[in-house]
Amino acid sequence: MELNGQYRIPATRERVFTALCDPAVLQRCIPVLEEMDRLSPNEYTARVRATVGPLNARFAGNVRVAPEDAPRFYILYAEGKGGLAGAVKGEARITLEEVDGHTHLSFTLAAALGGAVGRLAVKLVKAKADRVIDGFFERFTAEVLNG
Repeated sequence: MELNGQYRIPATRERVFTALCDPAVLQRCIPVLEEMDRLSPNEYTARVRATVGPLNARFAGNVRVAPEDAPRFYILYAEGKGGLAGAVKGEARITLEEVDGHTHLSFTLAAALGGAVGRLAVKLVKAKADRVIDGFFERFTAEVLNG
């Protein structure tokens, strides 16, 4: 499954990048995130709970950020297991460009889904992912502006 998107955030690139690396900010902004703990500057553990169609699952896993050219570009790797629900493994490539004091964020997300979640229709999983991503950026933009 692959997703792409672009968002304009009315804040500087440095401020956006710093907020994207803050587990407390992410926990307040990601609708399905229950818990996130920093293990090192670039590694986290996370637990998410998601409902996709008839499936209600909790996934636990690891997230790693690879700042290739921080704060302009980085890669986020994530993988999690959800027991009978299956497993998820993904990679997001995120680019942040500052234009007139605003940040233009673009991303490409590639995810491999296994188990029950992998057997659900891709259209259903994509629709849920799109809602979660839109919810994140709505909350994240408000957080960056008010933080």
